[in-house]
Amino acid sequence: MFFSTLFTLFGLGALCWILFNLAVYALPFAIGLTSGMYLHETGQGVFLSIIAGLFIGGFVAALGEFAFDRIRWAPLKLAIGLIYAVPAGIAGFHAAKGLAEFGSASDAAITFLSWLGALVVGGTAWARVSGWSEVNAMSDPHPQRSFDEH
Repeated sequence: MFFSTLFTLFGLGALCWILFNLAVYALPFAIGLTSGMYLHETGQGVFLSIIAGLFIGGFVAALGEFAFDRIRWAPLKLAIGLIYAVPAGIAGFHAAKGLAEFGSASDAAITFLSWLGALVVGGTAWARVSGWSEVNAMSDPHPQRSFDEH
């Protein structure tokens, strides 16, 4: 009984993690999925369709980060960030709404949690496309000092 509960919680946590990552990468995921389905419909085969869809989705994600990093004009940088963050926010809204409705919350709580999910997922997508998490990890103002430096 204990192990089944433990595995259930682990499985639900893994599914929520997958749902969050798919929502954050909503635009690259949608473009990769659409291109893979298009290739399959044109008779290119299942294996090639999956590989090409994964490659195109990864390319779109990397392209956004590269473009956001290289472009210096603020309005264009804002547009690139919004192109990635808005679909992610919409996906986060609907993912949080589905989870809140599954939990039998009130209408006000469902609406609040849905908008909170949209803000969190959209903000995470913005942070990932802008490379903000990598910049903060590399520029630690208080680096750890070893005992040998004293």
